[in-house]
Amino acid sequence: MNPEFGLAMDREITSLLSAIEQERIPDRLTKLAMELQNALVERRKRHVKN
Repeated sequence: MNPEFGLAMDREITSLLSAIEQERIPDRLTKLAMELQNALVERRKRHVKN
C-alpha cells in the first residue's frame, strides 16, 4: 500500500469519526456512518491486497 494513501485514509477516518461524534442530526449521522463504513472497507481491501 502507498504510505501516502494510507495516511490520507487515516485522516479521512479520523475526520469522519470526529464529525460523527459532533453530529446531532440523525440523517447526517447515517450518511457519515455509511462513509466511514466504506472507508474502512476500502482500507481493509488495500491491506488484503498487499
